[in-house]
Formats: sequence, C-alpha cells, structure tokens
Amino acid sequence: MALASGLFLLIDNYSLYFSLSITVVVALTMGLFYGRFIRRAVDRQLAKSTYTPEHLNAIINSLNDIIFEFDDNKLCLNAWYNSLTYNVVEPKQLVGKTLADILGTSRAQKFNDALDLVIANHQSTQIEYVSEHGTGKWFLAKLTPVLDINGNYARRVTVSVSDITKQHEYAEALQDQERLLLEAQTVAKIGNWVFVSEDRKFTLSANFLAIMDTECLPDGADAFEYYMNLCHPDDREACYQFLRTSTQTDIKEHEHRIKTFAGRIKFIKIVIGDKVFNEDDTLKRISGIIQDVTDIRLSDKALKKGRAELIEAQTIAKIGNWNWNTLTRKLVCSEEIYHIFELDALADEDIDMHGLLFEHVHPNDKPILRQLFKSATKVENYTCVFRVITPNETIKYISVIVGKLLKTDNGQVRKIIGTLQDVTDRKLVENDYKRTENKYKLVLETIKLAALSIDANGYIIFCNQYLANLLGYTQHEILGLHWMTSFIPDELKDSVRTMLDCIPLPQQYTNPVICRNGEQRIISWQNTFTYDENGLLDETTSIGEDITDQQKATLELISAKDMAEKASRFKSEFLSIMSHEIRTPMNAVIGTTNLLLSEDPRPDQLDYLNILKFSGENLLAIINDILDYNKIEAGKLELNQLKFNIHTLAYQIQRSFAAKAAEKDIALNLIIDQAIPQFIRGDQIRLSQILNNLISNAVKFTLIGKVDIEFKAEFVSDTQVVIRFKITDTGRGIAANNLDMIFDPFMQEPFVNSNNNNGTGLGLAITKQLINLHRSNIKVDSQPGVGTTFSFAIGFDLPLTEINPIPPVITPPIAFSIKGMKVLIVDDNKMNLLIASRFLRKWHAEVDEALNGEIAVEMARTGNYDLIIMDLQMPVMDGFEASAAIRALHPNIPIIALTADAMPETYNKARAAGMSDYMTKPFVPAIFFEKVAQYYVINQ
Repeated sequence: MALASGLFLLIDNYSLYFSLSITVVVALTMGLFYGRFIRRAVDRQLAKSTYTPEHLNAIINSLNDIIFEFDDNKLCLNAWYNSLTYNVVEPKQLVGKTLADILGTSRAQKFNDALDLVIANHQSTQIEYVSEHGTGKWFLAKLTPVLDINGNYARRVTVSVSDITKQHEYAEALQDQERLLLEAQTVAKIGNWVFVSEDRKFTLSANFLAIMDTECLPDGADAFEYYMNLCHPDDREACYQFLRTSTQTDIKEHEHRIKTFAGRIKFIKIVIGDKVFNEDDTLKRISGIIQDVTDIRLSDKALKKGRAELIEAQTIAKIGNWNWNTLTRKLVCSEEIYHIFELDALADEDIDMHGLLFEHVHPNDKPILRQLFKSATKVENYTCVFRVITPNETIKYISVIVGKLLKTDNGQVRKIIGTLQDVTDRKLVENDYKRTENKYKLVLETIKLAALSIDANGYIIFCNQYLANLLGYTQHEILGLHWMTSFIPDELKDSVRTMLDCIPLPQQYTNPVICRNGEQRIISWQNTFTYDENGLLDETTSIGEDITDQQKATLELISAKDMAEKASRFKSEFLSIMSHEIRTPMNAVIGTTNLLLSEDPRPDQLDYLNILKFSGENLLAIINDILDYNKIEAGKLELNQLKFNIHTLAYQIQRSFAAKAAEKDIALNLIIDQAIPQFIRGDQIRLSQILNNLISNAVKFTLIGKVDIEFKAEFVSDTQVVIRFKITDTGRGIAANNLDMIFDPFMQEPFVNSNNNNGTGLGLAITKQLINLHRSNIKVDSQPGVGTTFSFAIGFDLPLTEINPIPPVITPPIAFSIKGMKVLIVDDNKMNLLIASRFLRKWHAEVDEALNGEIAVEMARTGNYDLIIMDLQMPVMDGFEASAAIRALHPNIPIIALTADAMPETYNKARAAGMSDYMTKPFVPAIFFEKVAQYYVINQ
C-alpha cells in the first residue's frame, strides 16, 4: 500500500521483482544518500549503459518499499515506488505537499515528530504504525538524514516505508503461543528451570516460583541451595542425589515433598530435559521442569481410601461383584461372593461359579436363575431375586443386578458385569411387613369404623367393608377410584385440596362424603402417613368415625346455646328496663319519705313514715338482689382488691344488726381471732354483702337464744391469711331434705313462706355465688329445733408493710352544708328533679334544673356551674351525648350520673362518656351528700 497522503503511504499489494541491476541499485542507493552530486554521476553512468527508460521503469517497479525525500520544511520532494502495485493512495500525491496536507494535523503528528527529531539531531530513527486507511496492515518507516560526501547534513531526509504485516503477525503468534504455553504450565502446575555449568547458575521461571508460593527469591540466595532447604527433611537426601547424578544416569523423573514459603506441603515431580555437553563431554547446560502433583497424589490417596471403603461397604452391605465372559462361558466373582455362600475362597481357586449357583439355588427358584442367564445378554439392568441354600442349610435371598454389557466391534456381547447381594434381612422384613399388613387389614375389616388408604396421587388402594357399606358400594368398586373426585362434595374440593397440600399434613380433619344414594355423611378422620426414601408422601391411611348424628346434635346444641344467649340478653334488657321503671317511682317514694322525715314530723306521722320507708327500702333490696343475681349469673361481677380493716368491718356489721337483735331480745355476739391481721386486701363490699345476708337470716329466724359471729384465722403468713367465717344461730333450724334447696334462686323452706317472712329467696343463692367467686364453698350444718351454722373460708392477701405508718386523722363530723355551690340538675322526671333539688337546697346549694340534655348543654354554655348531676335516659338528648358535649365546652367540670339503671354496662358507658361519678336511684341522702360534697370547695 502506498504511504497514503503522507505518513508514507502504505502499500496494500506489491510485486516482487528480483532482476534488479546491481548498477542501478547502487546508483539509486547512493543517490538517496549523496543527493544531486551522485545523481549526476548516475545519469552519466546510465547514459553509457545500454538500459532504456523501459528498463529503468522495470527496475524501479521491482522495489518492495516506498521511498520519499523530504526537505527541512517537511515538504515531500520525491517519491519512488512500484507503480504496478495497487495503492490505496498514490504516493506521488504527496510530492510537493506536507503530511499534514494529506493526513490532517492530528494523524500526521507522530510522523512530523519523527521528522523533527531527524532534522534536529541529524540521526536516523524509525517508527511502527498501523495503516491509517483501515486495512489493518502494519508498516515500518525508517527516517534517515541525507549527508554529503563530507558527512555534512544536506538538508534532506529520506523515508523508507516497508510492509511488516507478516513479521508483526508472526510476532503476535509467537506471543500468543508463549502466553498459551505459560497458561498451560500454570494450569498443569509446571515450572521451568535451567542449569548452566559454566557459572553454576540455576534459572527458575515465574511458574516455578509460583509453585513455591513466592514471586522471587531473597536477594543473594543461591537457587539450588534454597530449593534444597525447602525439600522435606525425609526427602532431601534422595532429591539431592538425583540432581547430582542426573548427568550420569538415564533416570528422568523424581518425586519428593517440599514445604513452600507459605508453609504448605506439596508433592513435586522433577523431570530432566535436554542435556547439552561441551566438546570435551563436560556438561554445558541442562534444563527441565518441575510439576506440582499434590492434587494427583491426594487424589490417589483418596482413591485408595475410597476403594478400601467401598470394599468395606460392600462387605457390610453383603454385596459382591461378578463378571461373566460369554465367549468362554466363565463366571468370575469377587471374594464377598464366597462369604455370601459361606464358602472358603482359598479352598478352590478354579471353582465353577456357574455350577456353584445352580448347585445351591433353591429348587423352586431354578427357573429364575435360568431366566437370568438367558436374559442377561439382552437386557441391561436386568434384576432378579432368588433363594440359595448354603452348605450350612441356611436359606438366603440373593439379588442379582446386571450392570453393564461389554460388546465386541460387531456388537456381540462379550462380557457382562454386575453385582450380587445378600438381601435376606430385607426380604425377611418385607415378608414380616406383608404378614403385618395382612393382619392390619384384617383388623380394619373387623372394626366398626371407616378405614381408607390412598396413594400419593389420591387413588384408593384399600377400604374396609364398613366404609364400602357406608358409601353404598362394594370394596372392589371403590378400589382404584380417586377419593377426592369421587366422594368429596364439589364445594369442598378446593378447601380439602388446600388442606392436603399443607406440610405437615393434618393428623385430624372432618369432612362430608357423598354416598351412592346422594346422601352426605360427615366423617371425622384420624390420619397416619407413610413416606418414601426421599421423604415424599407415599401413602395415607385414615380411620374415620361417622359423626353425622353427633354433628346434628351439636348443631342443635349450638342453636339452643344461641337461643339461651338471646334469652339471657333479653332477660338482662328486661331487668334493666324494669329496674329503671321501678326505681324511678321508688326514688320519688323513698326520697319524699326521707324529706318528710327530715322536716320533724308529728309523732303520729312518724310511725307511718317509718313504715313507708321500711317498705320502700325492702322493695329496693328485692330489686338489688335480683340485679346482683343476674350480674353473677352473667359472669359480669368482678371482685375488687383493696386494702381495708377487717376488724373495723366486723364491728360495723355487728352494730348494724344490734338494734334488730335487741328488739327481738336475742344476743348478738362477735368473736374475732386476734391472730387475724388488722388490714387485708379484698372486696370489702362483697364480703359485707355475704355477711349481711347470713347474719340477716340468722337474726330473722332466731326467736330465742343468740346469734354468734365468729372470725377465726386458719392460716397466717407474711403475705396471706385464710379466715374461717362462721354464723351460728339458735333458731328453728333447717330440715335435712331442704338443705340443698335453700341455695337455689327464688326457693325457700315451706315454713318460711307460711310465716309470711319477707324475701325473694335470692339471698342465699347470691351468697353462695359470691363465695364461689372468692374460690371457696359455703357449708351448712343444721338441726331442726336446735339451730343452724353457716361457714366458709376465704384467703386474703396482706398489704405491703408500711414504714412509719401515719395514724388516721379522726375528723369530727361536719354539718350537711355545701353553701354557695352552684349545681345543675338534669332529669326529664319532674318528681326526681323536685326531690334532688329539695335535698340540695336543704344543704344550701344554688340549684338550676333542666328537663333534657339539650337544655343542659345550653345552660352549661352560658352558666358557671361547680357540678352537674345528669340523668342518663332522657328525650331529645340523653345524658351520654349531653355529657360529651359539655366535656368539650368545660373539660374540668365534674358530672355525676344519677340514674335508675343499675346495670354494669351502663356504668362503663357513663365512664366512657366522661362522667366523673355514678349513683343509682333511689339514693340514700347521706351517700348523695357525700358524692356531691367531694367536689365542694369550702371557700367558694
């Protein structure tokens, strides 16, 4: 290729001409070096010669290179080249131009730099470059300054451009081969070494050093001595002798161990290569390789170990190898075969194994053995099991497997290789399993439960007669059917399939099955699972109980339960409504009575008012008993755990019944064990309710004698006390046949009813339930005409001991006065408003009234109240909504609920609406005052 457009246009194709005249070549060469002086001499020489211009052109066309001449301005003056060769760019185009004109400044830069170097230093240089025209060829440009005859620079530079593509490709090929060789040596873990006898110097390749786990030897280290030091102590002398005598023996290889720079033990093989001798037969040079054969040696070791382990495993597994030469009809077996047949392997080395098999095979299994020798040459992996009888009369099961058929070039089987294994233990287990399976199936046939086995795909492989009869099929008809497709209702198939996809599978589930007549029976299944050797499900066996009738009964019970719960809710709602409706007028009756009693009535009116008050409070007690019993029965009554003084409680209860006992002229005795701690933790209110009920009955039914109230400590520790409570009277007593009845709700002894004693018959029922809530039981001992004793024991926790307890401050009772307190009362019942207002005004409060919640909200918006007393059930806006609205206006104003609804749900709802306290109608004036007074500020 011509040195296109400068940078010495590269020649793409050129022809070689070898008939170049020596004269012309010399002249041309000298012309390049000596300029026009020599050119004139050449012209004269040419004029004398017999060559024509055509001959000269032929000579020039024989040039392989392109030659340019440049001046100091890097302007091309001349170009000589083979005009017969195709060039991408004609070299003559460069004449009269610079390289930058043809190639551009950037591409011409490296050539201009070379020209500048020659022009400046008057010394030759050369550059290699790849074609600037995309041909991929490589060129060598040699730049030479032109000197005159005196050796002075003639201000000219010649550039000879040669195509070196072939040399470049050859060099790259050599580099590739060298790189591949190094890679191969690295993979094969091979390193080179050379020993030169003249200077006694070892040269080691990079791979050699890498095998020793280093990149270089320490400075000044002798390679041979250093390597000897790396040799394993046990192998060092042998290695040294091998290398020392390598020139005198034909032994080419030696293996030994070394400890590398990294401390690793490696197995090394040294291979002696070429040996070069001097003319006097002394060693000149010797070379060779080393190879890291550690992996090979370890593999050999592992292989030997594996072979030994295989033999041991075969012995343990009772497996032997055999091969049968079909051409010679000779059967050869491994030593384990002799152990299986209980023979001495050394007794007869030429034993006929073919005859041995037929000699010891069980008579009934000879056809199996004949079929083995017949089929072994035709079927790979052919297997069979037969029995043999050993010389010791032992029957063994032998499994034979044809492993490999080796054939001749024409396809004829020449040898068969296989294994023979003693599978006696396995066959005995299989036989036992089959016998057990038969017994198991026999058992499943006799039980009155459904029995079913399905395979991993859901197909039925066993069902007992009971299940077949239940489904309306014969056993033969059911076997092979798909269980889910044939017997599970369509609407349940997806859910059952999802359940069966669970891991682990459910051991129990219940589902309906479809019978032949279309009826669905509900079966409760208990499942067992069998897995294969890969841990995958192999078989599921289920025992099922037909619970259709029980399921119907269960549904009926659920329905009955729902009805009972609805009835209970209805009862609660009824009691709530009735309680509200009764308590509202009762509040007016009892409230009016209390007002009249507080206004100093005449003596003749006092008896009537007391009778009215007693009757009202008695009626209220009946209502409270009914509500308490309903709470307990509904499980909504919970015990509070608060600290209280048990001794004080006992004396208060005694004093509360003292007047009634004195009225009947009977003794009321309190016996309290001083071992009982003063303070305990428990529900004081419910304990008082229990004791009041029992003492009330005792006082009521005792006409002569006494009533004893006894508190006795049964157990005392630092954290707990168990108190036995006993109420004993000398009353009429209870008949033995009525002892169980008295704790039933609304039940009383016949004589009680006949004597017109007031009561609902709920007192003892509530008492028993409350004692049960305390995790205790009540006991009654009674003898008619002698008296009755009720007793029970309750455990209480003791409060934490107080350090330096502060003695209670006894404050004198204060007068009923809340003077100046502004109170808003909200109630839709004018009688309730009247009674509450009258009491508050008697206590000197300023009272406003509202008939519903909406009016109360507006009054609270404009008024400045210290307390709001709120009814709950009112028209227009109830107390809950009104309280929430007032709370939004005045977050800190106290609101007390005053309602005839005593149900616990209502209490919780009132608290949730933001009410501060809660009272039920009819109210006790003293308690009413206490509730109100706690929000009274004295100086207001």
